[in-house]
Amino acid sequence: MIKWFCMLFIFEQLLAQDFHVTIEEIKEEINKRKIYFGSTVRIEHQTSAYFLHSHLVSYGSGSGQQSVTGMQADHDYNSLWTIKECHNQPLKKYDDQIKCGDCIRLEHMLTFRNLHSHPHQAPFSGNQEVSAYGDNGNGDASDDWILECIDQKSGDNFQASMWFYLKHKLTSKYLRSNKKDNFNQRNCGYHCPIEGQLEISAQSAKNADAKWKIHSGLFYQQPQLIEDDYDQDGRHCNTYGQCDDIDDDEFETVVQKDL
Repeated sequence: MIKWFCMLFIFEQLLAQDFHVTIEEIKEEINKRKIYFGSTVRIEHQTSAYFLHSHLVSYGSGSGQQSVTGMQADHDYNSLWTIKECHNQPLKKYDDQIKCGDCIRLEHMLTFRNLHSHPHQAPFSGNQEVSAYGDNGNGDASDDWILECIDQKSGDNFQASMWFYLKHKLTSKYLRSNKKDNFNQRNCGYHCPIEGQLEISAQSAKNADAKWKIHSGLFYQQPQLIEDDYDQDGRHCNTYGQCDDIDDDEFETVVQKDL
């Protein structure tokens, strides 16, 4: 029996074009996904439909650290975050499923800095500042967040269909945004590099401003067992009736059929 990982990189328009499926079919498939540690995801804010985003732009106030904003465009690599275990916790494997109530870190895919919060003031709202902090994924305990699933209990398996809150572990404040807290020429100046984006901050209240959801991303799937079924040439035939070559180390190259 051969174990293998399946990684699915889902971007809606790309899949719809290449595999002739509808956006609705893709969203339905995403919502079925159980989320594992190591997945790289795009996180959508409920009320604004903007995405959690970061970039090599520092705050001009507060901590001066790398800014975290809400971004409207849904196909920007700067809106991708890798889900990892909390600071100083045992390393999680790619087959460890995330559960509601888990402590997680979100590492920004392109800058390798962690979603972070601390008692500095956010630019507009007066809430607690949220930034991206650390070096190559290494940070501190202020990078830790508790995943609170809405309408689910702690210990339930986390799925992409679930809305959730992210509670900052050290300060007990919740990741939030609101469309009224937007960067524009009036408050950010001409040639503002983050014009049109939203402030991301942390607040005490659990309300609609603090609700988030997995929109899409690169998902790891639990290892699966594939039947040992070889043809006369010694190739492995998977359950889709497609034969794939086995290398010397007995790893299978799995090529999925068109949808």
